[in-house]
Amino acid sequence: MAETSWPFDKGDGQRVDPARWQSLTTVAAPSGVVGRWGDAALSVSVSPSRAGAVDVAPGKAWVRGFIYQTDQPVTLPLSTQTEPNPRVDLVVIELDIPNSTASLRILKGQPAAVPMPPGVRQIDGGLWQYPLAQVTVRRGQTAVDTIRDVRTLLDAGRPPAVTATNIPTNPTPGDLAYYKSPDSGAEELHMYASRGGWSIAASLGKAMSYTPQLNYAAGSYSAKGQYQWLSSNSMFVSINLRNTSGKTWKTDALNVTLPTKSRGGMWQVLTCALMNNEHGDGNGGMPNYVIGSAYTYGGSSVQPVFQTTGAPMNGGDWWQSFPVDSTLIITGVYVADYFREGNA
Repeated sequence: MAETSWPFDKGDGQRVDPARWQSLTTVAAPSGVVGRWGDAALSVSVSPSRAGAVDVAPGKAWVRGFIYQTDQPVTLPLSTQTEPNPRVDLVVIELDIPNSTASLRILKGQPAAVPMPPGVRQIDGGLWQYPLAQVTVRRGQTAVDTIRDVRTLLDAGRPPAVTATNIPTNPTPGDLAYYKSPDSGAEELHMYASRGGWSIAASLGKAMSYTPQLNYAAGSYSAKGQYQWLSSNSMFVSINLRNTSGKTWKTDALNVTLPTKSRGGMWQVLTCALMNNEHGDGNGGMPNYVIGSAYTYGGSSVQPVFQTTGAPMNGGDWWQSFPVDSTLIITGVYVADYFREGNA
């Protein structure tokens, strides 16, 4: 193949057709809506002026090297729905290089008990469909149930911002995206890897709080927990549980819930301790301070194990006694089940 280069003001370099332009620009610029977090640019909503339709707000997008822009809302009618099952349609910007156009359209989904959005076509030099929103159409009628925003927001070279995980289209390993959970407010940086796809690269900002639950509880207790994603599948957790019932419990093996499920197929160990010095030595038949470990095996809870207090030479046993006013502490890092690997 002969050597070539462009763009220049003479020779072959003067020829910058759509195919050459696309090969030049897509290396440096991902597809996405131009805007910052929270912008309404090209957002999709139920149309207030037309039944069975959605409106796309004004905005601008960079789609595989080309600009699409509208300075006024665009109304898109949904295809007629008479099926007994719902369907999920996909609102896209369709770049059509052979016809030198880019426009909004709706890709009709397939009705099903658990419907999925249709796939997109993404061919350099041909049709490239960039998703904006997934629209769930009710069963039996042409009306919107829900709209899921799947835009990727681009802002001056910063990692693109997304409103839901696993959104950026046509990713390559190493791509980053900023995500903020609308439910918990957690802020995360997600990265795409050739093994496993999109996953959390790191939590951003403060650790997140959650309320751990004590299973087989025999009275009242206070509970505080914090967690932080450290990498794509590793989570740090810290748990404090205090017996506030005014009595000592003796019950079945006690276990504590985790902020997210641990990976199956392997035992994991966190550290734990029981602070028991509120009422002097021997409270609940246990010393002031007991050191132990906490085990988890592919589940949503962790089970403490303490050295046997009556006869240390007998080894350890599952936690079954919670002295009055004592505090259980669990801290550590574990491999989560982010990729739903089961017991693999």
